[in-house]
Amino acid sequence: MNIIENTQENGLSVKIEIWDNTKRAKNLMIIFWILTGLTFIAIISGYFELQLLENVKLGIFPDESEVYANDLRQGIIGIIQTGIYITSIILFLNWFRRAYGNLHRLGISYLKHKESMAVWAWFIPIIVLFRPVQIMNEIWNETQEKIKKFDSTYIIKNGGLIIGLWWALFIISNIIGRYVLKTVFKAETVEQLIEGSQALLLSDFMQIPEALLVILIVFQLSKMETKLAKEVQQAGGNIIYK
Repeated sequence: MNIIENTQENGLSVKIEIWDNTKRAKNLMIIFWILTGLTFIAIISGYFELQLLENVKLGIFPDESEVYANDLRQGIIGIIQTGIYITSIILFLNWFRRAYGNLHRLGISYLKHKESMAVWAWFIPIIVLFRPVQIMNEIWNETQEKIKKFDSTYIIKNGGLIIGLWWALFIISNIIGRYVLKTVFKAETVEQLIEGSQALLLSDFMQIPEALLVILIVFQLSKMETKLAKEVQQAGGNIIYK
């Protein structure tokens, strides 16, 4: 079976091509494993800081070197976390857009959004609450539907539960994150510092299952994409490595 696009260029049919997404998926999973490990470290460090603040509240004051060491440790971990987090966002968006773009390149005409929306949906107020998860569900479902057209024996996997859980954790984590920023920057008393430290610990705790779900989703989708790429290539399509 030959795979050709429905469009014509200069009167000639053009073979469908999809762009390899394997490397992007691999790099994305690696960075999320690193982020998960670093978050564990941040939780331990945050617990020590909370204990220090609790002691201050009880009238047990640490010496200056202990306070300096705590602030330095927390500062370094925070800077590294921020850098890794920004990197993870960039890698995720690159992977996400290519996964959705490949569905467009395969000629699926009933996709609900343009390829670029896989990126812009994360930055538009209100739309960010629902559009990215809609696109993720499209990628999950339509990738498998396309595989099924090539291989009738393929069994479609339902991803509604893990995608829904991931999105719920994402929304909750962002709400907590906003509260953390508000609390930390306005903290003046020991009680407020303790409240901010507790909120930060909760935020870190939430990030771990969220990151693990991202790894699981990307891993499963990467296997689907690999299967689809193989079927497309065997049917006469092209796989572009870029």
